[in-house]
Amino acid sequence: MTPAPLPAPALPPGPEGPPLLLGTSAFGQNERGFPVFDAYWEGGGRAFDTAWLYGHAYGPGCCERTFGAWAQSRGVEKDVWVLAKGAHTPECLPDRVECQLTESFERMGRDTAALYMLHRDNTDIPVGEFVTVLADLVDRGLIGAYGMSNWTLERVTEAVAYARAHGLPLPAGISNQYSLINMVHPIYPGTETSNDPAWRAWLAEGSARLYPWASQGRGAHALAHPDELRTGPLAESWYSRTNAARIHRAGLLAERTGISATGIALAWTLSQPFPVVALIGPRQPEEVRDSLAAAAHRLTAAERDWLETGEGDLPAR
Repeated sequence: MTPAPLPAPALPPGPEGPPLLLGTSAFGQNERGFPVFDAYWEGGGRAFDTAWLYGHAYGPGCCERTFGAWAQSRGVEKDVWVLAKGAHTPECLPDRVECQLTESFERMGRDTAALYMLHRDNTDIPVGEFVTVLADLVDRGLIGAYGMSNWTLERVTEAVAYARAHGLPLPAGISNQYSLINMVHPIYPGTETSNDPAWRAWLAEGSARLYPWASQGRGAHALAHPDELRTGPLAESWYSRTNAARIHRAGLLAERTGISATGIALAWTLSQPFPVVALIGPRQPEEVRDSLAAAAHRLTAAERDWLETGEGDLPAR
């Protein structure tokens, strides 16, 4: 069966833009966010990841307001490509979707988003109720396309089937965790990974584009030595012997290519045999530039597989 084509609005615009989404969750203050956003924009980045919940513990809406203030101050409100998310647990309910989206628009000073995703799933709700609400937002032009973040493959395929059966727009994107190192324990409650054979096979069919978060391994590749993964703050969610070995191999390939180990991890994520637009979370302008440089690099299939499995020797280009 030939897979349905990907909806056009689900891809950040322009061949000049890197296949990245800059995360805004760390920037609830203009003085912290503006330099990072500027560095990203100057490097060709145009797509941003936002969410109703970002910064909620410090001041509800602070991250969306900071992003909106930056876009307005730079005069680029019409040029940015926005992934918005909402309806996070415990408000993951169909009747909370539009009111939170409206509030997000007010905070950011805009009236549309290219892509909107449910931030979590609520398995007590039939998928059809969520799909119906999201499809209505597309039909009314409030969002260009919709998707799901931290959903299981079973629920996503059920949503696709419902949309097809009822002649509604299909989900265009999935934002689950995906990186060279595996998430061995959820970072946050309710989070899901797409890094398993079933998900990879489904994504390879072209049914939806993957927008992975923690796409560079949550900073693990910046550790001074792979052994630090076992004892440091990342241990609970990321430590395994397999992951430590992958970090080591990424470091070896980094030495050969001149790209940072964190950059190699990003290149691995972007070199998958299915469509990927990676969410990145740099905190400083220099980290932005490092990610932008890596985003232009593609691994060979042999390099990609060697980083993951360690089978054989470091491939020669």
